[in-house]
Amino acid sequence: MKILHTADIHIGYKTHGVMDPKSGLNSRLGDFERCFRYMVDHAVGEDVDLVLFCGDAYRDMNPSQTDQRIFARCLKPLLDRGVPVVMVVGNHDHPYTFGKVNSMEIFSLFSDSVHLFRKPDSRDIMTKSGPVRIIGLPWPMTHVLRTSEEFASLPKEEQHQKVHEIYSEFVSFEAERLRKEPVDYPVILAGHLHVDTAVMTEGSERAVLVTRDPVFSLSMLKRPEFDYVALGHIHKYQELGEGERPPVVYSGSIERISFAEAGQKKGFVVIDISEKKKPEFRHIPTPARTMVPIEVDVRGEDDPMPLLLERIRHNNLEGAIVRVVITCRGDQRGLVEMKAVRRALHDSFVIAGINLNIEQEAARSRVPELHRNLSTGEALEMYIGHNKKLLPLKEHILHAARELEEEFNKESAGQEPEFPVE
Repeated sequence: MKILHTADIHIGYKTHGVMDPKSGLNSRLGDFERCFRYMVDHAVGEDVDLVLFCGDAYRDMNPSQTDQRIFARCLKPLLDRGVPVVMVVGNHDHPYTFGKVNSMEIFSLFSDSVHLFRKPDSRDIMTKSGPVRIIGLPWPMTHVLRTSEEFASLPKEEQHQKVHEIYSEFVSFEAERLRKEPVDYPVILAGHLHVDTAVMTEGSERAVLVTRDPVFSLSMLKRPEFDYVALGHIHKYQELGEGERPPVVYSGSIERISFAEAGQKKGFVVIDISEKKKPEFRHIPTPARTMVPIEVDVRGEDDPMPLLLERIRHNNLEGAIVRVVITCRGDQRGLVEMKAVRRALHDSFVIAGINLNIEQEAARSRVPELHRNLSTGEALEMYIGHNKKLLPLKEHILHAARELEEEFNKESAGQEPEFPVE
């Protein structure tokens, strides 16, 4: 049996995009659609039996009609062929207002091929190569548990512990059921979760030190009764507990969202499960937009321009989103020729920013016009990049900042700013 595993498609991100004159849309929408189409074409070409989508279809739970059209027309070739598509609801898919449906609900209404997991559940799904059991773990919705007065009064940390207990009991129940009634076809656990040993970005040794996510233990998922554990939520492709069975794999996202993901491989996973239920998997890269951060310290140079231009020329900028950070002395400020820097970046697709970091001046001393295209997150990332004390916690701070920004947006929209477990 051949299965495609993907997650975190996030249609709707527009940061660092420009208007595409052919479509009239932000170019970043085209980037995400191109990667999505590439993945679906690959699924069709390999004649996969099942597609596992482990959550986060859009940027947020209120996608525009344009975002919905992009997702639907990319998915259509699979549905036209009757390929079963399993969708596990992620945190970006959940409505935070009672009574509203999630952003992926509509697909399960249009096609019998779509199997949507809104809450922890177990189902046998028939494919052209036989049945497969999917144990689905969507993002935990704590607002349902908060209807209990006892649960609502608990501190956030204890609420998360309770969520972990509920999910752990469900997984243990399914594992015990398989021990009592073993099946001879593949069993896959598919979830949108934050696992404690997951790594956020390159060079990060721990998952996340500062987070409001419910965090789940690897041991909860890594049960010998399962043949493969497919995960979404962390955008970096990785196998947890490498070499041990079953494989616990984050497919990663199919397109880069920010410079924090500049060095990550973007793509999806194809799993081959033999008749003996032995899984083999491989990561397939997508044509994701390249992001190139260029940081140059010219403080030791009499003339900063030769070194600066050399460092820029050293990178392949064709079609890339580029950001340049220049660290210089106060007396060098007039020697940095911004027009020359921009000319050197002419092969890039978008210049996300050129930041002049001047040694003697306070952190606020910047060239304001160079920040107009930066989002709050990108500005924070740039600030941290020049603060040695904050660098070790860079990804943890950025992750927490993204969560705070999302909560602020929900509050502004009149939505409940809480993490959703049914």
